[in-house]
Amino acid sequence: MHIRDGYIDPITAVAMFAISIAFLAWSWKKVKADYPQSFVALLAIASAFVFAAQMINFPILFGTSGHLVGGTFLAMLLGPYAAMLSMTIVLLMQAFFFADGGLIGFGANVFNMAVVGALSFFVVKFLNRNSKSTRRLASSVFIASWLSVVVGSLVAALEIGVSPAFVDAGGIAVTVPLMLFFYGVIGIGEGVITTIIVVPLQRFQPAIVGGLTMLKGKVKQ
Repeated sequence: MHIRDGYIDPITAVAMFAISIAFLAWSWKKVKADYPQSFVALLAIASAFVFAAQMINFPILFGTSGHLVGGTFLAMLLGPYAAMLSMTIVLLMQAFFFADGGLIGFGANVFNMAVVGALSFFVVKFLNRNSKSTRRLASSVFIASWLSVVVGSLVAALEIGVSPAFVDAGGIAVTVPLMLFFYGVIGIGEGVITTIIVVPLQRFQPAIVGGLTMLKGKVKQ
């Protein structure tokens, strides 16, 4: 899903930078106010895990790549605000050290993966609705994970599809269907993996799962 430099136009790049910075500033303010300093260790571990998972990727089309994203996983482990910052750190390291995604398109990549992924927490919260059922939690996490991948891919497809560089290639009429098709399938895998990891954590180590402790009530079978 990473967008490389040259695949979106400058206006789109600047707009996505502005939007992403606004979300990151909001998240930073919330993290400083609500999270303890000891939380930094868990954030670092979670970021490293997602960084490693995202390194396994493959090309999709027009300079984008397919891989597991991990946004909902981070949101459930860290909470939505810290998850947004964590994913941004991952993307920054990838852009600087591995040229996985460009610096010009960094704002777009942050929005597509960090912001959209983190906000999927609220999808889980809405679908779970204070239920104490593990099955309800599992289905909520799966749906949110799938949606975060599909919505992120849709935004990425629009960003590159409206770029003058791809107008002659069909624009959004080509990028949107292809990205939704590939990431609709990838999202299923993402949902399964995220659910398999998150639900046992809630059962055996609920104290470390910051996102789940933000959902009201304990989840049990």
